[in-house]
Order: sequence, then C-alpha cells, then structure tokens
Amino acid sequence: MMAREETDEPRIAIVGLGYVGLSTAACLASKFHVTGIDLDLAKIGLIGKGRAPFLEKGLQPLLEAHVRNGMLQCTTNYSAASDSDIVFITVGTPSSKSGEIDLSQVRSASQSIGEAIAGSNRPTTVVVKSTVIPGTTRSVVKPILEQSSGRTSGEGFGICSNPEFLREGQAIEDTLNPSRIVIGPIDQFSRDQVLSFYRKFYGAQMPPVVETSPETAELIKYSSNAFLATKISFINLIARMCEKIPGSDVNDVARGMGLDPRIGSLFLQAGPGFGGSCFPKDVQALVDYAKRLGVDPSILESTLKVNETQPDNVVSQAEKMLNRVDGKKIAVLGLAFNPNTDDIRESRAIPVIRKLVSKGAMVGAYDPMAMDGAKRELGPIITYSTNAKACVKGTDLVIIMTAWPEFMDLSNDELTRLMGGRVRILDARRIYDPARFPNAEFTAIGLGNPHD
Repeated sequence: MMAREETDEPRIAIVGLGYVGLSTAACLASKFHVTGIDLDLAKIGLIGKGRAPFLEKGLQPLLEAHVRNGMLQCTTNYSAASDSDIVFITVGTPSSKSGEIDLSQVRSASQSIGEAIAGSNRPTTVVVKSTVIPGTTRSVVKPILEQSSGRTSGEGFGICSNPEFLREGQAIEDTLNPSRIVIGPIDQFSRDQVLSFYRKFYGAQMPPVVETSPETAELIKYSSNAFLATKISFINLIARMCEKIPGSDVNDVARGMGLDPRIGSLFLQAGPGFGGSCFPKDVQALVDYAKRLGVDPSILESTLKVNETQPDNVVSQAEKMLNRVDGKKIAVLGLAFNPNTDDIRESRAIPVIRKLVSKGAMVGAYDPMAMDGAKRELGPIITYSTNAKACVKGTDLVIIMTAWPEFMDLSNDELTRLMGGRVRILDARRIYDPARFPNAEFTAIGLGNPHD
C-alpha cells in the first residue's frame, strides 16, 4: 500500500452523526476537512444550516463556525468516503430484545464504505469507533469491506478499532481532552495513519495511547462502561442500606471510600440509577457476550438488577413520605438521564413516573431541555409545565430526578409558598443540603432518617 506524505493534511469522513459522530466531526473540523455522512435527511438539513439536531454542551458554536467556513460538510452520499484518508464508523449499536448487540448499522455502513472506496486510488483507513463486541472489527467489518471493495485489508485499505470514551453532555470536552486513545490496528498502515492523525490533531497535548489487538480494544470499551456502571449500582446498594440505618448518610460513606486511591471518588454518587444510550445496553451486551463464551456474568447481572429496581426504591420513598401516592399531586423535576443533554433514553425518571401513575398519583413534570422527548415517551398520562415553579405549585411532593443547575435555585421560602405551607422534598439526585430546607419534610437517596 502506498504511504501518504506526512505533510499532507488528512481528509476525514465520519459515518453516523449521532452524539459521538457529530461531536467528533465538529471538533476535528477545527483542523481538518471533515465530511459527515448520515442517511437522515432532516438531520443533514439541520447540520447544513449550522444547527445541532440534539443538545450537547459546546456543540452548537462549533457547528456554526465550521459549517460556515466550509471545514465541515454533511451529506447522505457515501461517495465522500472515496476521497477520505480516514473514515470513522460511528453508527449506533443498539441492543436487540434478547440483549444481544445489533450490528445491522455497522454492517450496512461497512458495505457502503467498501463500495465507495472500490474504485479509489486513495489509501484509506477505516476506523471502527462504534461500540462493538470483541471480534467485530476483524470478523464482521473486515470481510464486508473486502468483499464490497474488491480489495484486501492491509494492501487496498487499512482497518483499525478505535473505541470512543465520550460522555453525553461532555462529548466535546472529552473529544478535545481525552484521558487516553485506544487503538487496535489490523495492519501496519492503519496503525501508522491513525497515530499520525492523532498526533497532528492533539500536538503537544497528545494523550496516552494504548495500542493492542482489535479484540482487546473492543473489550476495553465494554469493560470501562461495565465497571463504571457497577460502581454506580454498588453505591446505590449501599445507599439502600443507609436508608435503613438511622443517622447514616451515603455521601459520607462515598467520601470515605473515595479517598482511598485504589477506589477513587468518581461514579460513587448515589442516585436513581444509570441511564442513557451507553451503560444499560453495553452492560447487557457484555452479559450476553460472556454467556456465549461460557463465562458466568453474575456480577454484571447484579449491576443491572440493582439499576432496574432503583426506581422502585424512589417510589417506595415517595409512598413513605405521603403514606400513599394514590390521589396525591407529585412534581417530578428532571426527565433527561443527565444534565446537559436532552436524551431521555433509559432515563430513570421514566419508570419512576410510570410507577407513580400506576399507583394513582397525579404527576406533573418539567425539564429544561427534554420535554419534547418526554412527551413522545409518556404522552398524556402526566401534565407538563413550562418551568420548575409552575410544576411545583400546589403539589404534595417534589422529586428531583435530574441534577439541572436551575433546580438548585429553588429556595425554602419559594417552595413553602408554592406548596401551600407544607414542603416535602425527595432528592433522588442529592443536589440539596437538607439544611437549606429547615421546615421541609426532606429525604434523599441514601439518607437514614433519624426518626426511624
């Protein structure tokens, strides 16, 4: 395979413009010409106008700048891949009903990329950034590319696994300042091209690089997400114990644990559980993959079980505070699975609301960014407010489900006035210091009531 000149600026194509793909494209366009490819015409139209099709902190100004200066262009046509030095695959890999990973979008993208580069003389490296189970890059993507392009991997094109470690709501920051880069090249050409590309992009701020096999690179991604999810479920299990121990507080437990350098404090924040597009499906996919290997994934199954039952714990606390929720007015503040995003996928607020409604509660909800998604998901079973104060007014209980900063601004006096004098707060995200609400009936995930 003919090597490229080191002085050449690489041309980049990114297939799949979801949270990972579009955030990556917007950041890379600060230095390279980037073409985004996606089959969603409406999304391509929005991006072409410099508008983000979803909420992601810092994304909008990058799109405006790089669409305007021509460094970022988007299309539905895969022919752009034939003129690119590196083509990233960033399409979705959802879970099937059985929990097994669905690779249909990866297969389709690989087929289309192969067809696009079939007649090109440009040496191209295809980089699999989508989250895929070990063996996918070598055993699924590589043969599809070879068959559809008529070329041989390592000679006609390069191929490399390069998983992403982006957090929704922090994807721009994580792209610009990653903790590490993991690559699993199948051939020497792709190794050299991918490393050269990252060195040019990051320069003196080049992060640590882990170079390994494609299968190991793919497993690193799943292992990272599964471990973080396990930390969350672990501290939520400890939080349930704290709720049974008068005077105990899971925050203090987490702080005492987190100061141990072997453990660390990150992801030890007790709450209603993890959600979003990654942790639930990735842990489930790893469970399925482990079983197919003949490995007992019981620790991962326990992680999922704790997370799945954590909304029940929130509802139980609400019932304890109100004696019963039937006929009670309850305000749920926060619908997105995390702040700084409008994503409600696997948000723990959704099952909490459904369970409250099934028990006869009259639920009203508000989120600064996720209202449209919630309306599509929940429909008319609840009422929707235009702001937090309107949502809280006249209710018997306020449940905090997302740690949006604006909810921090609610004061004791405001809540007393809006709730008719009797304030009840269930802080499922632990954003409040209970001392702020001296006259309220206050509880939180992992807070042992001294009167129990």
